[in-house]
Amino acid sequence: MKHKDFIAEVKMRGINADRLKPEEGGNFKGRYNPIGTFKTAMTSFTARFDKGQTAAAPFVSFPAHGLYNASTRTGLQLRSPQVASFFNIKLDNWNYPSVQPAKVVHRKGMLTHPAWLIAHAGNTETDPVKRGKWIREKLLAGYVPDIPITVDAVIPEDHHKTLRTRLVNVTEKQECWKCHEKMNPLGYTFEMYDDFGRFRTEESLEHPDNLIKKSPDKGGVYADLRDIYKTQPVNAKGYLDGTGDKNLDGEVENAIDLAERLAKSTRVRQSIIRYAFRYFMGRNEFLSDSKTLIDADQAYLESGGSFDAVIVSLLTSDSFVYRKQPSE
Repeated sequence: MKHKDFIAEVKMRGINADRLKPEEGGNFKGRYNPIGTFKTAMTSFTARFDKGQTAAAPFVSFPAHGLYNASTRTGLQLRSPQVASFFNIKLDNWNYPSVQPAKVVHRKGMLTHPAWLIAHAGNTETDPVKRGKWIREKLLAGYVPDIPITVDAVIPEDHHKTLRTRLVNVTEKQECWKCHEKMNPLGYTFEMYDDFGRFRTEESLEHPDNLIKKSPDKGGVYADLRDIYKTQPVNAKGYLDGTGDKNLDGEVENAIDLAERLAKSTRVRQSIIRYAFRYFMGRNEFLSDSKTLIDADQAYLESGGSFDAVIVSLLTSDSFVYRKQPSE
């Protein structure tokens, strides 16, 4: 059976069998070529089934979610296998789990999600200060002063040292540490991920002097085209304080350990509910809103951790239903 006959018979999703009529010379009308699309999809399946898988990953099987479904700012195409690598998933050896959500190694909730890690990183490097500041202020209800206008907040360049080492040298001076001790120890734990949120144990020292192997500009779908540089071991140890619980505060091994401890913190839970209050009320809380916040926290606990219960509690509270008349 020829390819076009097979496509017409099985009616594969994402492949338009109605456009199988070739013009003279064997070219299909327009830019869409169902035969080419079929071959691309089958290549994707074959790469998996040949390794003993039972379920091919669906998001690279169809044209709408195919090999070229995302473009970078430079105009280069960021392919599905590259995006999946941010989650430590190798698409050429990925047996799609039938039970969702599936466990992914080296990940533990929102704080280890590539989207959050990328949003709180620099253009070319990680940013322990930014990541630590977010956790201190958003989750631990802390406060970090603004950078003094007399401070030149620049990490010195040294292409033979890791970012953490360079950051320590400049921020752990006595005049800087008063503020940075609230951020750095929290942010250091995320050094187990690079600026794209990819898990790592070694930090690549990306500089021409450290180049070991130049990768080709083009390659196969599943090829890693990143250049290979000298590396240094990553140190992701940090320190947690400010949870209000001495059993949670202390040294942490990495971001996974940090996320697990934060999830057990009463202060973190109440901070999240406080931000939910501000979002739905459209204002900051007052002392008179104490009962509303307590009720929302209790609703969360009694429901076994349902955010829906928090929303219902907030939207049925006096703080939401009633508004005080502005004083004249």
